[in-house]
Amino acid sequence: MDESRHGPLSSRRAFLTRSAFAAGGLLLFACGGDDEAPATATGTATIPPAKATETPRASATPTASATPTAAASAPPAATPALTGPTGFAYPIAGACMPAGDQLMPNAPRTYRNGIHEGLDFYPGLACAPIQRGTPILAAKDGTVVRADLAYQDITLALVQELDARTKAQGFSDPVTLDIYRGRQVWVDHGGGIVTRHCHMQFIDPAIKVGVAVKTGSVLGGVGESGTPEFITAPNTELHLHWELRVGESFLGSGLPPATVRALYERVFTR
Repeated sequence: MDESRHGPLSSRRAFLTRSAFAAGGLLLFACGGDDEAPATATGTATIPPAKATETPRASATPTASATPTAAASAPPAATPALTGPTGFAYPIAGACMPAGDQLMPNAPRTYRNGIHEGLDFYPGLACAPIQRGTPILAAKDGTVVRADLAYQDITLALVQELDARTKAQGFSDPVTLDIYRGRQVWVDHGGGIVTRHCHMQFIDPAIKVGVAVKTGSVLGGVGESGTPEFITAPNTELHLHWELRVGESFLGSGLPPATVRALYERVFTR
């Protein structure tokens, strides 16, 4: 594996930590894959040819627009009000918004030639104590539409294959990204809104496709499944990757960091 593209993989978090302190900011970390695909990853997966397309940008992100007046003397148009989902609880008890834009949607993920599509809840960077097995909670009432109960861990050979593939393509295709998300549970909240819970260590025995969950229901536990570090540097990427999908894309797709953060702060307004 080309370790220079991974940071190297075994020190990816340390590299980002040093960079953050040098800038006088908060700690920043990277995460694994984030895009939609229908398959559960296994160590013996045969990867189909990729389509040379990336995740749609912004088309599914609900925003308001304002048209400025043509008159030169007119005051600047007001910033449009944010619109979108609200009323969600944090998926980890006591958590807060992740610290730093590298943990937010649209952040670059150079190790796989793509971008981030969710929130990363890391130990020490999201208020709550987070470790292996920390309960992952349903953020709102909904119905389970995916639960990777038969998940098989990735292998070094598969990680190397994915690494070569994204390098050759210059982008992360949907199947590759789904493998990098690891063990997952998806919850449909209605109205085209789905939350994805990724890199899970385990899934609660009560969670199966079709099960109705309430806000705060335990879905499983924090892990690092699907990350390259699961193979190359175990126990260094324990975190929850959480996505909020709106239609065919993720909330905040293509928007600037400040707007994305404001959108997600609004999501967790109850």
